[in-house]
Amino acid sequence: MILASTLRLGQGGMEMHKSLWALWAIGVVASVIAAGWRWQIERQYRTVALVVDGNEIRTLQVLTGKPLGSVLKDLRDFGATAVSVSAELLSDWVSKGKVKVEGSAIVSERVEDLERIRRSIQRQFGTPLPELEKRETGWALLVPSLDYLSAPLFIGLDREIANAAHKVGLAVVARLPNPSGLTENGLRFWVDEIRSVKAFAVVFEGEEVLGYRTMLSQVAEALRQTYCQVGIVELVSQRGDKALAAMLPERVIRVHSISARELVNFSQSELVDRFVRAVRERNIRLCYIRFPFHLKGEPLDVAREYLSTLRRELEHKGFSIGIPLPLPGVSCPIGLWLLVSLGALTTGIAFLCLFIPLSPAQQFGLTVVGTAFGVALWFFHPLWAGRLFALGVAIVAPVLAIWFGAKQTLRSGPRWQRATIGIATCLGLTLACGFIEAAAMFDHRFWLKISEFVGVKVSQLLPFLILVAMVASQWMDTAELDFRERYQIARSNFQSFFETPVRWGQAIGLLILLALVAYWLMRTGNEPGLGVPVWELKLRAAIEDLLGIRPRFKEFLLGHPILVLAFFFLAGTHLEAKIGQWLMVPAVIGLASMMNTFSHAHTPIVLSLLRTVHGIWLGIIIGVLLVFALKWFSAARDRRQSVAAAR
Repeated sequence: MILASTLRLGQGGMEMHKSLWALWAIGVVASVIAAGWRWQIERQYRTVALVVDGNEIRTLQVLTGKPLGSVLKDLRDFGATAVSVSAELLSDWVSKGKVKVEGSAIVSERVEDLERIRRSIQRQFGTPLPELEKRETGWALLVPSLDYLSAPLFIGLDREIANAAHKVGLAVVARLPNPSGLTENGLRFWVDEIRSVKAFAVVFEGEEVLGYRTMLSQVAEALRQTYCQVGIVELVSQRGDKALAAMLPERVIRVHSISARELVNFSQSELVDRFVRAVRERNIRLCYIRFPFHLKGEPLDVAREYLSTLRRELEHKGFSIGIPLPLPGVSCPIGLWLLVSLGALTTGIAFLCLFIPLSPAQQFGLTVVGTAFGVALWFFHPLWAGRLFALGVAIVAPVLAIWFGAKQTLRSGPRWQRATIGIATCLGLTLACGFIEAAAMFDHRFWLKISEFVGVKVSQLLPFLILVAMVASQWMDTAELDFRERYQIARSNFQSFFETPVRWGQAIGLLILLALVAYWLMRTGNEPGLGVPVWELKLRAAIEDLLGIRPRFKEFLLGHPILVLAFFFLAGTHLEAKIGQWLMVPAVIGLASMMNTFSHAHTPIVLSLLRTVHGIWLGIIIGVLLVFALKWFSAARDRRQSVAAAR
């Protein structure tokens, strides 16, 4: 009924042809089907690895005095599924006393250690070295240059931890450095090291991935042959990680880690909550664990409590603990893309019809051209096609929803009924466009954040500015007029605005408004420019505990309550309708936030939908309470005025 009523809106050519609305509806249905398909894939991708940092294991070994195998067995029993093994340096072995440097020779009692150093140098640099020499104190390896001893010389991955881990049933993750001067020989060496420790995944150490700058393509091909998963650490920028992930999308696993420097700022419960949220909301499948030894208690007790609590909480949320398989490689089929792109295109055409008098022939022409462009772009670069169409829908949908909802308040009927239909139309259309936006990014590379939505802040700011311009120019009030007259009125309003002298109060108000908009934009996105206050973090946690998934504050505390107020005013008198139009400006923030929720393709689709639904019903309840409070204050004021008049 609501859809049918929106098929014809206003006069002056401001309408989209019914057949195009039918195509839009088909696009929405296809997008919902795509969401169901994506949900089926995501619900099977729920195995999480708990990987303990190798350095933490060494620390536990020292603090507890236990042998390595015993420590690893305890960690396995606590809930760990894997351990990381880092690359060892010759300097590490010297500091541990495993080998000594005497002049230009490396000396050790163990011939096996020297043989490994010899093979490492030869395989990495292709430098032939002499056979080991027998000495009275052991064995000696002569090196042709002291540079091998002064420069960082990698021996290989820590095989002691790797072998001990496999014996107790733990898997291994290889931590790879990016040695300077990496060559083909060096790359083959590191690939052999990965195989020697039987690693199921690699995570890169330091600020660069292996092969950054010169050998990324060779590294990608070499890692592909190892069948290892490639860990990409979120919230940390490692140079070359996105480029490498783009070359190996079928092997990527998302990693969450808390650095030792950050660790001391959190309690155990906060650390557990952070990992659980990362796994649940951002497709993290490898939790890289360092222990909070700054907390009180015996080190092994701290490790046991931390690991067992994290495992228990993840299992409570429906995840299994083990060795995850890669996310299946899924791309949007051309047939599905065609239907989804039609939904996106017709959304854009409906938006254009608000401002340009397009004839049916022109509308169909734009649809054909847009479809041809979308299909061609999909064949050329499907990820850019998804980004472009998703961004377009995210920008125009909030404005379109506000407009269509506002038109429902002009119907005949009781005030609450008209306001309710307007709210339902507005939120329903935004939700439908959210499905189209998500379906435009139907590709596992978006879900793993190898590629991502671009233009987050633009998609938030533009609808806001468009609504400001529409209300200030009286574009809604002149909907029944011809377009030429409407543009003349709009131009006159803007000229009057810019020609009017600015008073001090207005200037201060404008500055405050600009500051609020800047604050809003800086708080927008996965990595906002401003930190989150402690009180807000606690409130977020409380709401999440209550509802299971936290709705966005911009929706249920700001946008949607104001939306309810706006439509209540729009359905009132002429003066109230003017107030309602200006209230639609902040209300669009909530609608833009809804679209922003669906742009986070690395968040499971069910969680995005639940977050949106919770935001809607909470925001509507708060908005209705605000309306009743406003009516009560208005009635109380009228009573006081009546009493005063009677006196």
